[in-house]
Amino acid sequence: MEIKKFAWWPITMTSGERIWLNTYYLHKNLYDSSTGRPPLSSLYFTWTETAEERMMRLLKGTIIQNRNVWNDPLLTKEDIL
Repeated sequence: MEIKKFAWWPITMTSGERIWLNTYYLHKNLYDSSTGRPPLSSLYFTWTETAEERMMRLLKGTIIQNRNVWNDPLLTKEDIL
């Protein structure tokens, strides 16, 4: 599920970027797309992205949202960028 929101107060995105007075996207996933497992501590996984990050994700076709890319051996250097 993708929800478009407006940041009235400073908000930190999943990427670490802080935005304020700008639109952002809040995503809620019921399961991890890489493993197919549900979350253990809540009802869904949440992650946020800016409009620019969303545009790049849609253009590249990547679905890497809430995973630590430095610990994943299957990702290449191009996936991290």
